[in-house]
Amino acid sequence: MRRYRQKYYDLFSNFYDLIIKLHSKDNRLFLRHYLARKSGIKPSDAVLDLCTGTGELALVLAHYAFKGRVIGLDFSLGMLNKAKEKAQKNGTKNLFFVAGDAAHLPFKEGVFDVVTCSHAMYELSGKTRPLALREIKRCLKSKGLFCMMEHEEPKQPFIRLLYYIRLLSMGKEGRKIIRNELKELKGIFNNVIKEVTSSGKTKVICGQKIG
Repeated sequence: MRRYRQKYYDLFSNFYDLIIKLHSKDNRLFLRHYLARKSGIKPSDAVLDLCTGTGELALVLAHYAFKGRVIGLDFSLGMLNKAKEKAQKNGTKNLFFVAGDAAHLPFKEGVFDVVTCSHAMYELSGKTRPLALREIKRCLKSKGLFCMMEHEEPKQPFIRLLYYIRLLSMGKEGRKIIRNELKELKGIFNNVIKEVTSSGKTKVICGQKIG
């Protein structure tokens, strides 16, 4: 299954940015900066952007951690190739990309000040999600912060229907994840806080590693 998902995202990488551009009308740029600010990134921080895709968020994070380093990790080589092209085009020197599995991060314990994940945690289904969350905690420094961004449950009936169709595509655990995500995160991280953007469409959940 993992191999087929990799092939899907390798192919999708050729259309991903265009689809996002048409869909978001530049709203994603606001959201990327919103997530970066909520994560409290400092100029000299070491940052990991999990499931980085084509690197759009990682590029923004690198701007905030301009004296540190940002690593974007993804399992799709197609996505990573697009991300590398963007970093080179922008002349970003403190941004690096790594191919890897979110459930088995190729990093030592306690190396990152901040870990982010934008609109991808719900894609980590089955055993991958809990393993990934524990790997995130392992790789964070003491008092380091994990911040994830996802769609908030829509209020409009039709949009809510589409939202639930997405969850169903994840399998039977989709709705279970939504119902239990705060409890799940509080079982792994400290000081878990959820905030919803002023539009009511997007949420950011941050948790801290203590000790």
